Amino acid sequence: MNWLKWLLKLYPNLIASISAPLRTELIEFAKNFKVKAAKTPNPWDDFAAEVLCFVLGIDGEDKSTS
Repeated sequence: MNWLKWLLKLYPNLIASISAPLRTELIEFAKNFKVKAAKTPNPWDDFAAEVLCFVLGIDGEDKSTS
């Protein structure tokens, strides 16, 4: 079996299986990572942050109103 196909099939189930508090923490980490990545001169930091947010199914933007 092609490993990439297998991982792509596993991914949605894995993300859906993470308990709510840990998923929330993971999403907050990804959002903070994206903010910090934008402050560095390294474009790969931004790319890694975008990929992480994409994998988690979030846009990385903080849309909360404090």
